[in-house]
Amino acid sequence: MSIPPPQIRYRAVSMELAAYLDGRYVEMHILADTGQRIAVACDKDSIFAIQRHIEQMGRECPEIATWKTVMNDNDQGSYEAATWEGWSATSRGAATISQ
Repeated sequence: MSIPPPQIRYRAVSMELAAYLDGRYVEMHILADTGQRIAVACDKDSIFAIQRHIEQMGRECPEIATWKTVMNDNDQGSYEAATWEGWSATSRGAATISQ
């Protein structure tokens, strides 16, 4: 899928996914560097299409895995919450879920 460049551009400083089981959808919550909070609703299983696209980008542009974001104090709470929920960071910096 080729989508034209966005009309509005934000720089994300934090992102998380929230699953709403009763509504059967997932939202991506984004905090922009402007302080604006953005929610992107992903209907039904469309989040998996996003996952496949990310995996494709990783295969086609492996250098992206070397780009690192420095964790600041605000990120520590999100990191701790993620690890408490069973997520762990791999050596490449990608998040995985523990079963």
